[in-house]
Amino acid sequence: MARLAGYPLQILLCLLLSAYTQAQLLIPAPKGQYAVGQNTIKLVDTSRTDPYDPSHGHRAVMTSLFYPVPKRSCTQICPVPYMPPVTASYIDASVAALGIPNGTFESIRMQACCSVAPKAKKDITKVPVILFSGGLQGTRLLYSALAQTLASAGYAVITMDHTYETSIVEFPDGTIIPGLNDTNFDPEVPGLLDSVLAIRAADARFVLTQMGLKSVVQKLIPGAACGFNVKNGNAAFYGHSFGGATAIAALMHDSRLAAAINLDGMQFGNLTDTKKPALLVGRAEPSPHNRTTDATWAQTWTHFKGWRREVAVAKIEHNTFGDTGLLIKLSGLPVSDDIKSVIGSLDGGRSFTVITEVVRTFFDLVLKGKKTGLFEKGSKDLPEVVVG
Repeated sequence: MARLAGYPLQILLCLLLSAYTQAQLLIPAPKGQYAVGQNTIKLVDTSRTDPYDPSHGHRAVMTSLFYPVPKRSCTQICPVPYMPPVTASYIDASVAALGIPNGTFESIRMQACCSVAPKAKKDITKVPVILFSGGLQGTRLLYSALAQTLASAGYAVITMDHTYETSIVEFPDGTIIPGLNDTNFDPEVPGLLDSVLAIRAADARFVLTQMGLKSVVQKLIPGAACGFNVKNGNAAFYGHSFGGATAIAALMHDSRLAAAINLDGMQFGNLTDTKKPALLVGRAEPSPHNRTTDATWAQTWTHFKGWRREVAVAKIEHNTFGDTGLLIKLSGLPVSDDIKSVIGSLDGGRSFTVITEVVRTFFDLVLKGKKTGLFEKGSKDLPEVVVG
């Protein structure tokens, strides 16, 4: 059975860092067709009262946007922080007892297009839009490299934090919202996670609507001529763990979403039939997760009335879906048994590539109409992928 949470933070950081920490860990720029710009924005839904907020304020969602920029239009690539400073300090403090140096996580950098030619065309109506939601109580920030890689293939990817559920949310104005106690997300309480998922799905609907507004997108992409096209089969959703359950539930209830991927997450929420494409990505040996081992997947499968596929990736674990493997690979840390228990025995860089390719190939198929045999008979380039 797949675990619910996204990343066991202390374990991840302990494994990643220690004596192998460099002065700065630079995540390589993705090798896709496009350079990638990125930005963040706090979106406030004035139509909803936040059910978690003790002050009963409006629901706010922190998001990151990764968007494609033609390489000929990108005039400068800059290193940008992997996460904001207070969040990085919070994580450093949470693992200080393990001997992790202060400032470690703040030192990680991504590479983003930070300057665009003034005359570059900024009509984004044809750019497909993809939402992302992470594991239960997990931060969107630990999936940023995966999102950036997808953006380099020509997608606008919006990653979301779910306020009061995510372990810590840092807004641009300096507001810090810590996550609520674990008891608020106890899977043993009947119906509780269904309610949590409903809040997430409402967050996703709101964010998707906002991305269709010119006024919002211009704050993210200076000079943008319009908002994104979030209708007419141009939007999709993927998620990891509880975020994967959110993606499938949203697909079933939001007519604007054309397709969805659940990366290794048990399914929750109110299920209904859908004819839209859906992909379940689980794990093969040695710790399989599929319709046979997870009754919630078997039940969900019966609601897929259109294109549906299940694939599994060999030699990985539940927490491989994201940036973990890549960060461990870049750190140079030897792959001990403890590390394998978190990310599996497959090389961390390779697992990142395989998972990203599966996700990209699916969206290329359903959003761009690119043919592929991966989901029918597998691929010699991705032998780790097992078609279910």
